Amino acid sequence: MVVLFDSDPVTLPSVPARRGAPVAPARSPAAKTSPPLQATQPAPAAPATRATSPVRAVSPARISPAVRGAPAVRGAPAVRSPTAPPASLPAATPAPIPVAPPVLAAAAPVVSPPALAAVAPPASPAAVSAPADPAPAIDLLPFAKLRPGGQSRRFQVQPRVNGAQRDAVAADEQTLTQLLAWLAAHRSSWNSAPTTFTINLSIATLEDERFPQKVAAALNTHGIAGETIGFEIAESLCAQNRAKVERFIAQCEKLGTWIAIDDFSFDSQVLPLLRSKALRMLKLDARLTAAALRDKLSQAMAVATVQAAKVLGIHCSAKKADSQASLQYLTAIGLDYAQGPALSKPVPLDNLDTVSETKLVRALQIESPE
Repeated sequence: MVVLFDSDPVTLPSVPARRGAPVAPARSPAAKTSPPLQATQPAPAAPATRATSPVRAVSPARISPAVRGAPAVRGAPAVRSPTAPPASLPAATPAPIPVAPPVLAAAAPVVSPPALAAVAPPASPAAVSAPADPAPAIDLLPFAKLRPGGQSRRFQVQPRVNGAQRDAVAADEQTLTQLLAWLAAHRSSWNSAPTTFTINLSIATLEDERFPQKVAAALNTHGIAGETIGFEIAESLCAQNRAKVERFIAQCEKLGTWIAIDDFSFDSQVLPLLRSKALRMLKLDARLTAAALRDKLSQAMAVATVQAAKVLGIHCSAKKADSQASLQYLTAIGLDYAQGPALSKPVPLDNLDTVSETKLVRALQIESPE
């Protein structure tokens, strides 16, 4: 073993290098063997210590002066590469996967809502067929006064019949509704003087138990008093369906509407109905008044009817008065009203304000017999 002192510089003989020994300055094995850190995979702590192999102790006799001047292996700790936190490595963040836009999103605007909205409004079959069955026009046949006094006016409602056969109940309801709607919209045309209107009813309407309720609802809807509306019922219907007619008359009495018996011929089966307070008018059968001009029995029946009506406080009216002679006779026996071509023809409902009572009374110059 050779001991060296600093004061005695000794030149050591050069030792031939071992086969396979590195001539270059000694480097840390860790620096040789440790691969460069890849950015994609962080080196864990355990593999870092495994990559640094232990340094072999070399005898000083075998170390050349060049090797002695090399940096000590103690600097090996500097070779330890600190492990960067995974969050700071860009490789730790997964690359975003490109998502292609959905194909349906581009095709969606092809079916646009406005196109559907344009197809939606087609008219329904009911709306298309509604104009095919319009409400029939209404005419009014005036009742002309045969006796002076009073300012009241009376009209019979006559709907114009269409070619097609209509349901009787629906026709009566439509006539009533149409009349009340017009009266509500043109109050100034008829409200200046007491005015009443009569509507003929069919047997089917009399059998309909809901019809009086519909009448009450229509009157309330349009604000028309019940006494403005009267219903004409033929004497034959009264005789054949007396129970139903009595029930309907009782309901009309509650509503404030009134009844007129049409084609009255003094039938004994109908006489009990004359006690009703809702009965306001008797319209004599045209055949009876026409026969009264020639037949004494018919004349007696006509006079008896008029006198009975006066006692009961019921008005009497004649139908189809077509000559001056018939008007003179009807006035002589005491009838209150008359209808017919000798007085006036039916007028449209819209011309109601043109009908003058004076013109009706004096349509023919009638001289009362002594």
